Formats: sequence, C-alpha cells, structure tokens
Amino acid sequence: MSRVHQVAAEEALAELAAASANFGFLLPLEPLLLLYGADAEANAHSRPERSLHQARQFADVLTDERARLLGPESVDGAADGPVHRALTELRRSADPALGNGAEPDNRSRAQRLVRHCFDLGVWYFRLRTGVRDALSFVPPAEWDDAPASSPRRQVTVQEPVTDLATWAVLLDEYVPVLRRTFDRRSPAETATRASLKARSVLLEAEWRVAALLTEAGWTVRDDSDAPHKLPVRGVAVRGTAQPDRAPGPDYVLRVDGQPVGTVEVRPRSEDLRAGNARAHKAGATWTASAERGMPYTYATDGLRVLFRNGDDPEPRPREVFTFHQPDTMARWLREAAADPEARTFQGRVRSLLPDLSDDGDPRDSLGSVRYDAVREFESSLRRGERRAMVQIAVGGGRTVTAVTAAHRLLRHARARRILFLVDRLELETQALATFAAYSGPGDDGRRFTESYRVERLSPDALPSQGIVVSTVQRLHKALSGGSPASGVRYRRNLPPESFDLVIADDCHRSVSSRWRALFDYFDAPVLGLTATPTDQALEVFQGNLISSYTFEDAVADGRAVDVTIYHIGDLPTRPERETDTLKEEFGLDVEEPLGQRRSAVTGKALHAALMAFKEGLPSMFPERAELYSGEVALPKTIVYAADEQHADEVVDAVRAVFGEGPNFCQKVTLKGGSPYQLLSQFRNTVELRVIVVVGLLTGTDIAPVECLLFLRDVKSSSRYFQMLAVGTRPIASAELRAVTPGASAKTQCVVVDPVDVARHHAGHTSTTRKRGRGKGAYEAPAATTVDDAEVMERWRSFLRAGNGPARKLISGTMRLAEGDVRRLQSWAESLAQPPHGLTAERIWSAYEGVGVTVSDPRRPQARKGPVDLLALVRYEAGLEPHPRPYRDQVFDRLDAWIDHQERRGRSFDSDQVWWMEHIADCTAACGHFAEASLDTVPFTLRGGTSGFLRAFGEQGAGRLLDELRSVLA
Repeated sequence: MSRVHQVAAEEALAELAAASANFGFLLPLEPLLLLYGADAEANAHSRPERSLHQARQFADVLTDERARLLGPESVDGAADGPVHRALTELRRSADPALGNGAEPDNRSRAQRLVRHCFDLGVWYFRLRTGVRDALSFVPPAEWDDAPASSPRRQVTVQEPVTDLATWAVLLDEYVPVLRRTFDRRSPAETATRASLKARSVLLEAEWRVAALLTEAGWTVRDDSDAPHKLPVRGVAVRGTAQPDRAPGPDYVLRVDGQPVGTVEVRPRSEDLRAGNARAHKAGATWTASAERGMPYTYATDGLRVLFRNGDDPEPRPREVFTFHQPDTMARWLREAAADPEARTFQGRVRSLLPDLSDDGDPRDSLGSVRYDAVREFESSLRRGERRAMVQIAVGGGRTVTAVTAAHRLLRHARARRILFLVDRLELETQALATFAAYSGPGDDGRRFTESYRVERLSPDALPSQGIVVSTVQRLHKALSGGSPASGVRYRRNLPPESFDLVIADDCHRSVSSRWRALFDYFDAPVLGLTATPTDQALEVFQGNLISSYTFEDAVADGRAVDVTIYHIGDLPTRPERETDTLKEEFGLDVEEPLGQRRSAVTGKALHAALMAFKEGLPSMFPERAELYSGEVALPKTIVYAADEQHADEVVDAVRAVFGEGPNFCQKVTLKGGSPYQLLSQFRNTVELRVIVVVGLLTGTDIAPVECLLFLRDVKSSSRYFQMLAVGTRPIASAELRAVTPGASAKTQCVVVDPVDVARHHAGHTSTTRKRGRGKGAYEAPAATTVDDAEVMERWRSFLRAGNGPARKLISGTMRLAEGDVRRLQSWAESLAQPPHGLTAERIWSAYEGVGVTVSDPRRPQARKGPVDLLALVRYEAGLEPHPRPYRDQVFDRLDAWIDHQERRGRSFDSDQVWWMEHIADCTAACGHFAEASLDTVPFTLRGGTSGFLRAFGEQGAGRLLDELRSVLA
C-alpha cells in the first residue's frame, strides 16, 4: 500500500470511529476490532446477515488477540467464564451469504450479538489499558430500544463524519492489510502476560458482578452519568471515588437516589471476608458526612457473594445466592427507620420475641417435646445461627412444632413470609390443614388462617405476609424454569430474599443432591425437622442438632408402637440382583443409589419365607389367636421388594401362599396408575391386606399397618428406619378393627426378617434382636416408662380450665347417642391439639400407673378412646370412686343382661352369643351401635344383616337389637 493510501485509510478509520456510537474507543488498540464491530453495528437493522458475519469476524480476531496476550493455556482454562461464553456464542453465529434480507429473527439476533461485541470490546479495552471507567452501550437510533436522543461517543477528527455503513464498506479493501499487520504481532512477554492474567481474572469477576446486579434489578451506571437523577429505584454506580480522591468501592448502591451499600469485587483467589471488611470500611468512610452510614456491604468474585447487613444486632458476613433487589433494600430501610431498636428480622427476634413460657405456651400445655424444640430453635435464631435441625420421632408432632414456631415469629417478630417445605403432595395437604386448625395463645380463639394467609406456592405473586407451603418438587421447578436439568437459577419474581424463614419437614430427604440447592438459594435461616437425621443432613445443617426426640422416646410416651423382630431361619438369597429398573417412586435415600446390587429372596426361598410368615402369625399375635381357635387374620402388611421384577414375583407368591386373589395383594408403583388411590384402599378397606413396594413410603400415614416383610437387604440405616416408621404409627382400636378382623389393639410393629436386615442396623432400634431356633423367633416389645404425674397434672389443668364435656354427659344419667359420641370425639381432638397434646390412651395409662384404675384381666385389652375419658372426668368430679374402662362397663352390662335373661328361662346358643359379644365390642369402641354396622367387619364374616336375622329370627331380631342398644350404651 502506498503512503498516500495508508494515510487515507487511517483517516477513514478515524472517521469510522467517530461515526460509531459504541466501538470508536477500540481504534488505538486494534483497528480490526473497530472495523468489524462498527460494521456489525451499522448493519444490524438493515442487513442483519452481514452484521452476523462481521460479529463472527470480531470474535475470531479477539480470540487470537486473547491467546497472544494471555497465552493459549489461559484461553482453554477459562471455559466457564463470561468472556469465553460470549466469544463462543459469536463464533457459533451463522455465516450466511451476504444479502439484503432483514427478517425480524435475524435482526433481533444481530442486535444481541452486537451488544456481545461491545461487552467484549470493553473487556479488551480494560485489559489492555488498566482503565476501569464505565462505558455504556448506546443503541443506534433505528433500533427498537434506542432512546429518542441517544448520545454518541466520538473520537476527535478533522474531516466531517459521513454515514457509518458507508465508511465500513469503503474500508473493506483495507481489511487484508490490517489482518497481515495483526498476524505479525509477537506474543506478549512473560512479565506482561502475568500482569495481564491477573487483570483478566478481576475483569471476568467484574463482568459477572455487573450481570448479577442487572439480573437483580439494578441499573449499572458510571459515576459520571448522574445516577441519582435517573428515574429508576436502584442504581449501581461503578468506579466511584471518595471525596479525598482515594480509591473507593467498586460499586456504590443507590436506592431512590440515596447511597445505601457498597460492592467490592475481588479475584477468585482472594479472601472474600477480608474484601467484605474493606467494603464495610470504605462504605463507612464514604458516607462519613451522611446521617447514617451505608449498612449493606457486599464482597464478591462474581461467583460467590458475601453480604453483611450492618443493621443486624451483631453484623456478620454471610454467603448469599446473589445481590438483593432494590425494592428489598427500600423495604429494609423503611423497617429500620420505623423501629431503630430492632432494625432487622434478627433484631426483632432478639428484642420483640418473648420467652416461650411468657407467651401462654408453658411446657405443660404445649408438651415437653414441642416446647423444647421451639425454645431451642428460637435460642438458635437469637444467636444468629443460619441452620438448625430438630429431631422429632413419628408421633412427636413435627408439624405442630413448625406451626407454633411460625405463629410466634409472625405475631411477635413481624416475620413477613415463611416457607414451609415438604416432599409429598399428601404432606402438603396435611400441613395446610394443620395451619388452618391451629389457634395460638393470644389469638382469642381465632384460627391461624383468620390472622395470616396460608397458601400453596403459586407461579404468580407471593402473599404480602403469611405462610407459603410447597413441595420441594414444585419449588425446584419454579427455580429451574421448568427444566430440572438446568439447576436452580435466579428468579426475579421469587428472589432469594422472599422469605424470613424456611422450614423443611423431613429435611433428611430435602438435602439430597437434587434438592439441597434450594436451601442455598434463599437468604433466610432454615429450620429442618426430621425423625431420622442422617450424616448428610447434619452436614448441611452444620451439625447444629438443637433438639432430639428419638423413636425410643416416642415409644415410651405412647406416640409410637415399638418394633419387634420375627426372624425367619437362614434362607438362601439371590445375590447380585441388579435394580436397574428401580425408579424414584416415593423417594430414595442417597446412600442407596439407583442401579446398585442388593440381595433378594426369590424362588423357593420366597415361598418358604411366606409360609413361615403365615404359620408364625399366631405367635406374633397370640391374643388374637384365642378368638379364632389358633388362626389369625393377616394384619395389614407392607412387603419391601428389590425392584419391579421382584415385586411382581412377590405379588404372585403372596396370592398363592394365602390362597387369595388380586384384591388381597397389590403392587404399589407409579407405573401402575395412581399410587395414592391404592394406598387409600389399603388404608381403609378390609379386602386389600398386602401391598408390595420398591421405594419408600415416607410421609404416608398408613396407621393400620402392623407387619413389615423385608425380602431385600437395606444397606442404609437411615433408609431402613424410614421404612420401619411406616409401621410404627399408633391407631385407635375402633379404626383398626374396622379394617383388620379379630384385632383388638395395635401394640407393636412386627418386622419379618428373612434376609437378616436387622443385623446390619443392630443397636439403633429400641429393641434388641435375639436369634431363636426353628422357623421363627419372636421378640417381645421392650418395657416402657412414662411420666405419669406430669400427664395427670396437665389433664387436671385442662379440666380446671373449664374444658370438660357437656354436663349431661358427665352425669351419666342418659344413654349415649351418635351425636353425643361425635361431640366427645371433637372434644378429644381438641385435647390432643396444642397446647394440651394429650390422648385418651396416654391419660388412662397415667392413671393406671398410679393405681387409680385397674382393667379387668378377663376382658380383651384395647386402646382407650374419648368415651373412656368420661369415667376419668366423673372420677375427678367425685361422681365415680373407681373409674373403669368403658369396654369393661359395656361387657359387665352384657353379662348382667344375659344372666338376667337366662334366669327368666331364655337361653342363647354359641352363634347368638358371638353376635351379642361383637355388638358389645363395637359399642365399646364407638360409644353406640348403629344398625348399619351389621354390614361391616366383623359381622360380614357371618353374613351381615342376613346372618343376624338368621341367628335371632326375623320376628325377634329387631326387638333384641333395640334392647341390646339400650342396655349396653
């Protein structure tokens, strides 16, 4: 090229730089980048195909320049950085034949890639010069989002500026010359390269930080842009200097024009806590003349964000998911101004939350388990701890504990929103019902939902105040944009600061690798509730187990039935069974990953195990064998199989051994339709006796279950105990008898163990396994102890408060009708709720423990119900000297009536006596006997109503039933 042509080209480049609104600053550094960037800018609207091509050329040049300055190894090792991602997107842009098409999709993509070119150009400018001045992108006037009066960034030139696109075309012939000059450049020297690498790390962090601030709703601006005059709420001012010209924070955050916080950007290799301390010091100095220093300080490397709220009682830096929104800070400032003594939620917890014993929730009424859990959690909050775990075994009232804690924080500490997480739809429904039924102290009888909103997580707006209930699955979907594989991402309508507290029920499941990111997303303390704390859960909750109520404690208190082991003698198992078809039906423990190999009982050994189980029923339930001449109806049983194929084999074998059809045994799996419909059938009907499952049934309440049959090994202790918990839930005797013929009461959960699974977890359960001889060895439940005096005092305190049943029921002068029994049941339910937490069985056991009541040993024992409490109320009122169980009273009346009839010459055969005794049994359980009950279990075993008519004759059956109902009630 001649000297004249070179001068002309240089002048043309200067004109091009002056004409470009966004790429002129690149002229002194690399003319090729100016040319390609300005050409892409000029044609993005009218010729988007050319713009896309030039954007790709821009990326190719900058990639080579990056390798020259930083070295090829730095380029290859930064695959996760924003520079690498932007370059990759530019290089992947199409390279179509140049034309005049201007399709809307191409135009939009071209405009987006021009913005990428600008951001990369700014990064390159700062890398080369070390200047950190903010440069803002200015959309060309013809772009859809361009302001009416867009400023232009210009380079001073001597000749008048012509059209940008014209200059770009005129310079096309000069591109090969610029490229040859570019290719002849030598790599940067080692010392220069080291300095540039360090600067590049910080620039990548700054790029990420700007993106995070923008994502959170902040407008990022240069300090020369007069950000306090912008019509936006939150502005992040970059590169601000302090009044004495000393280096200031990397960003100052302004809300409604006022400085409220600072951001310090640090390389990934530096300590963020030291950076946060520097940011706090800089913020205090920067606002020394202000009425109050900027309370909010951040230190970040673009990946981790450390936040310190200076308004907390004891400010401590904590890691957060990203920056808080400007609206959030505006609300925080209003709350701090309204109550200077308790500026933040933590401050209100410390200053305004009364001690539990001063809030109408003393230990006696709330219950020691829940009282201790709530008290320890609130102490943890006051100490500023961000994670706390409470262990409460089945039956201990985990949900009520959570509701009590949430109610107190809403009422006293002015919590704004609390998230309650569960991992099952059924548990979500139960939680909503518990919140709706709760009435806390000081609420004048109002239900929780009358004071605060309680609703499911919605894709729309969050409630202004109250409780949000969600499954972890729904929350994860909301935070992943419906794409679970993408992981948790920032959501503007559900930001990390959405909740003041997160409560996670069954938290040992929520901390799995799939869900644990949900805990790290929200900037809120987390309370975890679990019956079986795992090592993984303890790690997530930082080992902060603040309260523990174990399964052994629950058994001792009557809130769970104990586990007994029925060991079937050594049977061969099929080892190395591949569980490649196993799905996450009811949730899997992380210690047992999919596809692992486990032992399973199959073939002839399976048939032998089922026969031993069937033949061992009389020894497992001896009190029931007496009623049926040595035969025992099969209790509700859950069988744990290894995989889907094994479960099918087990179902066929169970039906064959017991000689029953499809209604007797079913496989429960998501593949077989609705599992919850089958579970409901299993829970509420007589016909379905056995279900075979592969996964867990954690959180599913199937109280009638009395037997668990393990036909596979379980390597995880936490998983094993979760399996056991399904069978340890207590149940009212009447409810059990309605679905299990011949049952009197649930006193144990029998684990049938042909694979010796209990041996792997010995020492962790409340019973000690003992191996016996023969086909089966039975272990009796361990003895239990209870604090009888405490229970009786709570019961008497309840009665003294005027909470007794209706006076006409206490007098005992009238027969109980169906409506009376319903009112008693409602009364007993209120007694079982906080703050009382007492059951009829628990109270009666306390009276027996001190010798006040003694059951008739001749009568079959059953769990006590609401009607039994009437005798205790009469005893406390001085109307009954020796309270006796209602069942004993009913059978005494039956014996006296039969004796009276026989003295009058009327006799009854054994079949008629069976009918009368079971009518008495049903009356004792329900408080009354309805004629429709003749067509339910156990009467259907002898023909129901028709059988009753045959036994007493059609003429006398009706009169006899009326007489019995009058005598027994």
